[in-house]
Amino acid sequence: MAIRNKISFVLILMVVSLWSCSSLEFMNKQHIYIENGLGPSNVLTVHCKSKDIDLGERNVNYQQSYEWSFMEHFFYSTVFWCRIWWYDHHRLVWVHNDMWDSANREQFEGCIDDSTKYKGCKLDGARCCVRRAQWDGIYFIQWKGAFKKIYNWRRE
Repeated sequence: MAIRNKISFVLILMVVSLWSCSSLEFMNKQHIYIENGLGPSNVLTVHCKSKDIDLGERNVNYQQSYEWSFMEHFFYSTVFWCRIWWYDHHRLVWVHNDMWDSANREQFEGCIDDSTKYKGCKLDGARCCVRRAQWDGIYFIQWKGAFKKIYNWRRE
């Protein structure tokens, strides 16, 4: 009976160890960038929040970015959603969608692990997740550094 208990304990310990190692990618620091690629004289306004944190409203000038970092929640429940808008000839152009959702495995396709261009990633080993606002929508960076369109703008 004592040997069976020891074997059970060792098996449980191994399962817990393997599970925690596989979960470490979610425990990494995440660094989110939202870039304004709309063109000169176009100011992008960004208001992002999670369930627990309201990052406030920020204005982002052309070729500038708004950025923030966070440690991923252990239970894969971190979500940051943003309302992003600008004015095209006095018409409101906007989108309100997730910029980070840890439960969405495809989310990691929109991130890069190492970049010299994005200082927050190179310095502290964070995963960089870059979102770029362009005239036709919001793009996420991909592994090779190219951007893929994810969201279309709503125009009013």
